[in-house]
Amino acid sequence: MKTYIKSAGKGVRGRSLALLPTLPLLLTVILIGTAFALPFSVGPNDKDEYHFLVGAPGEIRVQASWTGTANNLALILNGPGQVNAYARQDGPSPLEIRYLVTSADVAKGETWTMGIWNFGGGTAEGDLILTSPGAPFSVGSGSAEVLEIRFPVRSPGLISAQAIWAGSRELDLALNGPGNFGTHALGQSPLGKGYMVTNDDLLKGQTWLLTLESHELDPSQTATGTIHLSYPGECSWTGIWETNFGDMELVQEGSTVTGSYTHDQGRISGTVSGNTFTGTWSEAPSYSPSNDAGGVQLVMAEGCTSFRGSWRYGHDKTSWDGDWTGTRARGGLDLRPKGFGIFG
Repeated sequence: MKTYIKSAGKGVRGRSLALLPTLPLLLTVILIGTAFALPFSVGPNDKDEYHFLVGAPGEIRVQASWTGTANNLALILNGPGQVNAYARQDGPSPLEIRYLVTSADVAKGETWTMGIWNFGGGTAEGDLILTSPGAPFSVGSGSAEVLEIRFPVRSPGLISAQAIWAGSRELDLALNGPGNFGTHALGQSPLGKGYMVTNDDLLKGQTWLLTLESHELDPSQTATGTIHLSYPGECSWTGIWETNFGDMELVQEGSTVTGSYTHDQGRISGTVSGNTFTGTWSEAPSYSPSNDAGGVQLVMAEGCTSFRGSWRYGHDKTSWDGDWTGTRARGGLDLRPKGFGIFG
């Protein structure tokens, strides 16, 4: 999935920004030195992933430590331009991988993925510690040039953003998401903010916008530095889907998915393994097999924006009776208006 980065000239605004009240889920970015601390939780045959941006050569370093009943996990680094992992380490806690990003790697793309995989049994909870070159930026003064980064978030988890720069004394870092929430921080380098995305947030939309802006009036003051951004990389079934059986709202908690759809006041539930959802459907008036209930299996496509699958009457037979397809609606690529505190 492409992450969009651009700088846009913008006139100086006539009024200062109002600081938003602190919300329970708005976080100061958790840092260890200059590294992000990103939480993870995995069950049997499960994984947690984060995307992050790299726009310059340098070393990527990822450390993982955890507690729980899962003895061995796999720490995997994937990046643009190749299917195979750039780095991988398997074993007990703690794990560490390193990779030196080259100019040739940068030319392939800017979105990288670090994942912690549990290919066996047990559970594990811990942190991923990420150090990376980040992405370079330069924002001017006088014209109040703005750096904009739009990125998709399709599962619950922590968004972390930090800017480090020299030049302009203060910058304004804003993190905006769908719905009536958001935050910005005005201050000196380093400057960071975070947000813990929930299922309720995903039902409002999944496109986020990070902006970095200078309000300096002195034309000699230009900020040049590095932006570090990481965000959840998993595909969740949570969202609003447009399907051949009407609009469907799904919520995923762990590996369990529940929801409803408009056709005959339908209900659907099941479990997820990989990109496959397996479960049952039921509809009015009886919500009982074999005429008003049965089995369903849906497979999410790469990119997390559509699915294709099959349904059947009843639960005893192995053959399917029809197709079930859908694409994300509000849970997909809804590009909402730009803002500097919240989206309306």
